[in-house]
Amino acid sequence: MDSHAGTMCTAEMLFDAAKESHVRGYKHLMQLYRDLTGIAVLDLPDKKTVSAAAALLRAFDANATRQAVEHTGVAMFTAYTSDYSVGYACEIVNRMYAARHGYEFHTDVLPYDDMMAAISPRQFCGWYKVLMIQRFLADMAELRRREIGYIMWIDADAVVVNHSFRVQELIERSRHRDLIISEDVNPCCLVNTGVVIVRVSSWSEQLWTDVWAMRKYFDVFFYEQSALVRCLKARLEGLDSVQPFHSYVRGGPHGDKLFAHTMVTCHLDLNSNRCQGLTVHISDDNRKIDTSHANEHDHHMAKFIFHCAGISVQYICPMLLSTVSMLTNQYEMIVGRCNKARTLRAVLAAHGFDVRGA
Repeated sequence: MDSHAGTMCTAEMLFDAAKESHVRGYKHLMQLYRDLTGIAVLDLPDKKTVSAAAALLRAFDANATRQAVEHTGVAMFTAYTSDYSVGYACEIVNRMYAARHGYEFHTDVLPYDDMMAAISPRQFCGWYKVLMIQRFLADMAELRRREIGYIMWIDADAVVVNHSFRVQELIERSRHRDLIISEDVNPCCLVNTGVVIVRVSSWSEQLWTDVWAMRKYFDVFFYEQSALVRCLKARLEGLDSVQPFHSYVRGGPHGDKLFAHTMVTCHLDLNSNRCQGLTVHISDDNRKIDTSHANEHDHHMAKFIFHCAGISVQYICPMLLSTVSMLTNQYEMIVGRCNKARTLRAVLAAHGFDVRGA
């Protein structure tokens, strides 16, 4: 008997049958497909139909969980080592933003050795954000008691430059998805973990548990960022199905990219190292990344958060904050060429902050 002489079944038909019978999981969907079609051995077109139905189910289930969102309060958090003056400067400005909108703001400041000990055997301090995310999600009941529906990590070298923009605008645009993140400014990476908005949910808790356990990237570039992408691919979120992925490359998609549990924004909308009159060129002994991309790209200022991504610290610049709206540089000890601290001052000045002081 011809194994493909069965009844026709489209992805939509399989999706409807799976919803009605509460079938989930690829293997169970394959069996349901066999039952519906009478086909014993599935070939490639059959498997593509099953995969398409699985994608429809993931989107359906994710949407169902979003209907139950109770809280959209935000808790922001960051971390940096005690000798990192850029982190202190950004924290003060970011705290100003959080206070304006009634968001919680939490900071871990600790010696470098203590930070590395906390994430051992991981060998890059970026892993500390994953540790903090897990810490928050370990007590979701307490977060909900405080009406916190989302937690928001911001890198120590990232600063909110548009204080009128509310995080809830992104949450609403995402239709309450579990992860809101921006595309990376480097075409080699899909997303950038410099700013991560995470819904307080069981899906988020499991995702970040899996990211934390991704041993392959403990000491391999791009560390926790690569681990996150790997885990999203394992969940078949579909990021790798969008090609080209980045909005700034020729032919790239415009607007938000929506997946079952994830929204990826254009970098200018959430987390960008672009700013008016300043194109950041990142370089070290091993690589050079030019973030100017296509010549026709308009170098607009970051619309929400400026992130000094990839710029190495070349000199120490202790900063103090004098008023709620004034960043005052008291002194600097120059030991090298222009770096993050100087770039940060230029960006804040472009956004109306008085960075020189009286």
